[in-house]
Amino acid sequence: MRKILYAGFALISVILFGFGCQNEPDNIAISADGVKISYTNQGKGEPAIIFVHGWANNRSIWDGQVSHFSKKYQAIAVDLAGFGESGSNRNKWTVESFADDVVAVIDKLNLKQVVLVGFSMGAPVVIETANQRPDRVTGVVLVDDLHNIEMKYPPQMIAYIDSVFMDLVTNPTLEKLVGGGFFKRNPEKSYERVLPMLNNPAKIGWQESLNNTFRWHNKDCLESLKKIRVPVAAINSDRQPTNVEAFREYVPSFQARILPGSGHVVMWDAPEEFNRLLEESIGEFLSRSNSK
Repeated sequence: MRKILYAGFALISVILFGFGCQNEPDNIAISADGVKISYTNQGKGEPAIIFVHGWANNRSIWDGQVSHFSKKYQAIAVDLAGFGESGSNRNKWTVESFADDVVAVIDKLNLKQVVLVGFSMGAPVVIETANQRPDRVTGVVLVDDLHNIEMKYPPQMIAYIDSVFMDLVTNPTLEKLVGGGFFKRNPEKSYERVLPMLNNPAKIGWQESLNNTFRWHNKDCLESLKKIRVPVAAINSDRQPTNVEAFREYVPSFQARILPGSGHVVMWDAPEEFNRLLEESIGEFLSRSNSK
């Protein structure tokens, strides 16, 4: 009887120990503050391309790019905390915390050569990520953000944008999104595609992260650009001019590629052109890296 009891306890210990030592699933990384970060990982080949979404959307915004670039590279799309399938148990909704999310994926996959692609709010995130992992990052591509790094947002403007954007994600309509310049081509199709991303009743951290992004633009942007040690490129719409000269004061090699006639979500409005321009940027990054 005693042997049977010992055997039973041993079996229970093995089961408990086994469960306790299980790793996170292959598509989950743990950020610095313990938040679970979900991501998609497809394809093989270097560099790995990490796509980072913007505010109020998720990694599915990059589905077309992941499908395209995974044929040649390792293509990864990340859900930042509070969005998509990632956790929302976060206290500080800062750009730096979102960068921690991307770093967690880089470390989880042990990536050695990475190109970071950040759309809208994701642009500041990938800049901070590059400064955290300069030894792993080959280049950074900013997508329709930071058109004028000298611009500062006064409190009244931030409050107005906050009210407009929170209303937009709480009560979205096609008219609001088109009027806001988000889509210019195939607006009905894009509207149907974006609605599921906004269908998150909790929206935990959304308002906080929106306001903190403006804080980053006003207080941290220029200092972060001074620190960056990798080439930076941009793919922007022509909704507003890109101040290339101002950017080059901080990153002399900066180049901007413009997609005319597209809305803010340039990779939806002009996917083939966007993919071609991104491929050009990646090629330039690799040429620079190989020439060192």
